[in-house]
Amino acid sequence: MKIFRKTGVSTLINIIGMSVAFAAAMILMVQVRWDATYDKNFEGHKQVFRLENNWMDQGLFSTYCCRPMIEATRDASPNIEAIATLGYMPNEVTLRENGEEEILSVPSAKFDSSVFSVFPFEWVEGSARDFTADETAVVSEKYAKLFFGSESAIGKIIQTGDGKQRRIIGVFKDTPENFSMNYGVLANIGDEYLDNMSEWSFAAFVKFKDPQQVAETQTAMLDAISTYLYSDRTDENEVEVFRKGFRITNLHDAHFERDVRANIPSANKAITITLAAIAALLIAIAIINFINFAFAEIPFRIKNINTRKVLGEGRSSLMGRQLCHAGLIALIAFAAACLIMQVVSGTSWASYVSDSIAPKDNGGILILMLAVALISAVVAGIAPAMYSTSQPAALVLKGTYGTSVKGKALRNVLVGVQFVLSFLFILMALFMGVQTRFMMNKDMGFEQARILDVWCGQPAGSQKDALKSHLLQNPSIEAVTFCDAQIVSDQKMGWGRTVDGKQVFMGVLPVDVDFVQFFGLQIVEGRDFRESDNQSETGCFIPNETFMQMYPQFHVGSLMGGHVDNSEIVGVVKDFNFMSLQHAIGPLVLYNWGKESWRPFGQMYVRMAPGADFNEVSDYIKEAIGKFDPRREPHMITVRHLNEWIESMYAEEASLGKLITIASVVALLIAIIGIIGLVFFETQFLKKEIAIRRVNGATVESILGMINQKYLLLAGISFVVAAPVAYYIMTTWRSGFAYQAPIPVWIFLASLALVGAITLLVVTLQSWRAANANPVDSLKNE
Repeated sequence: MKIFRKTGVSTLINIIGMSVAFAAAMILMVQVRWDATYDKNFEGHKQVFRLENNWMDQGLFSTYCCRPMIEATRDASPNIEAIATLGYMPNEVTLRENGEEEILSVPSAKFDSSVFSVFPFEWVEGSARDFTADETAVVSEKYAKLFFGSESAIGKIIQTGDGKQRRIIGVFKDTPENFSMNYGVLANIGDEYLDNMSEWSFAAFVKFKDPQQVAETQTAMLDAISTYLYSDRTDENEVEVFRKGFRITNLHDAHFERDVRANIPSANKAITITLAAIAALLIAIAIINFINFAFAEIPFRIKNINTRKVLGEGRSSLMGRQLCHAGLIALIAFAAACLIMQVVSGTSWASYVSDSIAPKDNGGILILMLAVALISAVVAGIAPAMYSTSQPAALVLKGTYGTSVKGKALRNVLVGVQFVLSFLFILMALFMGVQTRFMMNKDMGFEQARILDVWCGQPAGSQKDALKSHLLQNPSIEAVTFCDAQIVSDQKMGWGRTVDGKQVFMGVLPVDVDFVQFFGLQIVEGRDFRESDNQSETGCFIPNETFMQMYPQFHVGSLMGGHVDNSEIVGVVKDFNFMSLQHAIGPLVLYNWGKESWRPFGQMYVRMAPGADFNEVSDYIKEAIGKFDPRREPHMITVRHLNEWIESMYAEEASLGKLITIASVVALLIAIIGIIGLVFFETQFLKKEIAIRRVNGATVESILGMINQKYLLLAGISFVVAAPVAYYIMTTWRSGFAYQAPIPVWIFLASLALVGAITLLVVTLQSWRAANANPVDSLKNE
């Protein structure tokens, strides 16, 4: 440890800066790896594509298709190896044992047997051979153990979220979490809606033999779809619009699409690239610090270097010593970074990243960062080592490099770069917070105050009137309503209709008759639902304004196909945001089932009375649901404020903002460390100047002002460079949102004030001792 004694302070702060930078960079790279490998973790991923169309929302694509359309494409081209159809269903599984039932939350979906030809599954038990039979299912190894312990799952019966009893015919190995097919249960879809052109609630995945022939195959698939849907039409313009609204996207690339509504996680490619860039910049900032400290330490090392020269040690050996010193610092910093990762992995901060950040789960990233650390040591150490071993002893013994124009300029530029990056990170973190709060606080067109979001389940929903009556007995509950899905979600049930020879596409939300009144929605034309509508043979519609604008052939009183027969449009509701605010408002129809519903309502909303206690109301709701569905125990039921659900839809933006905030703090910390080191070493060479000024009557305050002026000027110049770059990045990032917050001036002023105040504080504290030193002692030593 002798090598560290003379420069112990600089070495310590250097290690702190590098370790924090390495840890932050590795944590960011975990998220980058997650997204960069999404749906690239199975054999043949380059051959698998997703079908998408924008027929429902103009300008916004969807993965929803009808099954007849999917079937029409199966033989469209010899390049098509297989097409898998996916149907969504509630993520619940009911187990029965000894006459008792238990409900478990399990990610589930319905597929046809082609899914195993499109995606590779490894089998632990059984196979996909019998999956052709209706009411069969396969489960993952993880959930097979959860359901049945050490017993074989083959032949066991489970009830899936759609209410069907299914026999397990296979157990497959667990799939990666960043895989679109990461389900616990895959149920056979059977002939469900196989010939129904009106039900657009299925997704399709196609596997090509040759992925290079995508364009030709897409054209062939479009020809097949157009022939099927437009065989009796002559409106060429309509057919052309229809064809332009169809595309096929590689599954990995689909993960980064921002103009698609899908029940599969997506990411923003720009964000992934940004996080990778931030990780690289953090490392760059650490290397800059490393170089700064290495150059600043030269005057303190030069005597030892020249003594060794006199004793005959060669230049290469002297350089090797310094590089070994730099390498040891890098290794210690890397080990400390691993320790930081381990500590952070056990905190709530780990939730900002999609994957585990524990070092044991990230061997590849650790190896990469170790290599980066060693390369950083060489990069940061080679120039100072070459310089220090090439200087005449008389020059460097007096420390003239520390005060030379060249030495100052280099270190000022390096610290300036750190300041610029710190400003960029701070500004982006502040604006992401602004944009997220803007979306969370924006009026979405319906009441949210005191409203609770509850999935009560279809068994309880089938007794909705009795359940509502029971809930309203509690004086803390003002109102209750039911619907088929959440009022705000990026996916709604999709319907397609043909009216007067033209295609009509819309999102559909079946609701109870008091839904409009409950949420304070505004009827702009016609009437609201009535209690008598529940006895209607065909049900009725209330479209939103966007639907009426897109399809002007409809008006109040028009008929349109419902789930039984033609249903009447009885009113028009004022537009409200039924999707997250990344998306614009599309065509939506509120639908009352009438006398015969497809299925019971499973979604319930409860409005609390003013001043009601949330916990008491929540317990009461859970108890009430349990009375109407004894299978559902209180811990299985989630009651939350509607605002919480809406805020959760911006989790990606919120997590990114927090990651950027952490990066800005780290960048600023490292910049501060750089300033501390720079001021510490420069004040060693300013002692004579300070002493002369003090003898001539200068005050401590004026001395501190002189030293602070330089660094505040450096921060100001850095801000001028960073501000326009940050503004460009902000405008580019927010362009991905349908609703964009204005870029406020205060975030620029706040970042400048923050960095300026910290710089002033750090420089003042660091310079205080030099400014207060006895000038006689300083002049004597000089």
